[in-house]
Amino acid sequence: MKSSRWIACWAGAVLASGCAVTQPQNTPVSQRRMLDPVSGRAFYLYVPSAYTPDRACPVIVTCHGTPPYDIAEHHIREWKMLGERNRCIVVAPELIATDGLIGDGPIVGMLDDEFFILSLVSLLGHRYNIDRANIMITGFSGGGFPAYWVGLRNPDVFSTVAARSCNFSEHNLDGWYPPEAVGLNVIVYYGENDPGAIRGQSQRAIQYLRSKGFTVGTKELPGLGHERRPDVAMEFFRQHRRPARPSGADGSAR
Repeated sequence: MKSSRWIACWAGAVLASGCAVTQPQNTPVSQRRMLDPVSGRAFYLYVPSAYTPDRACPVIVTCHGTPPYDIAEHHIREWKMLGERNRCIVVAPELIATDGLIGDGPIVGMLDDEFFILSLVSLLGHRYNIDRANIMITGFSGGGFPAYWVGLRNPDVFSTVAARSCNFSEHNLDGWYPPEAVGLNVIVYYGENDPGAIRGQSQRAIQYLRSKGFTVGTKELPGLGHERRPDVAMEFFRQHRRPARPSGADGSAR
């Protein structure tokens, strides 16, 4: 009974307090829903209007939270104007391991989501000149599970991990990432009025990562609840940008 009451309260808080997308939608070009030819799974893609093949473009992979409260379409709409303004390619995969309602329990499908996300990065590297030194993976709410898992396990692919009001479980992470992951740029932030589970798990993430040698940027956003603030992650990504490492049309590093 206690567990079901907690889930009901959490779902109500999510529905009432900020999954709505409030970012501008009038970008010069539109997002596209596509299928990954390797996995057959769907994703949304936004390529900024200023993209040209002769200049490497940073990439943002954004992980949605618990469906139906948060879905990939929300994320491409949340990020596309920031992608346009900062000349970043944005990809929002439709994921399966993002159920934040189970708290910090076992997450089914994490390896499948990892394979899918890495396949998408590879696909982008073949189709576009992406900046392989500057690829951020970010998550909102239950999207924290794949953001932490995929980002920390693949420090050779990702430069930045940004957890935005995210679920976290050390039990789904500890011992599963290489030591090189401590060199990643990591930020964890949440709203002052976020649900208690999100605040608590965000604080646990900060404590755990620091105890393992990570340098973690943190913010508690005053007056905000479970709301979308991708601009904070974008600014962190910009501030920690690394020297560009372009890729050719064949996906090879230049």
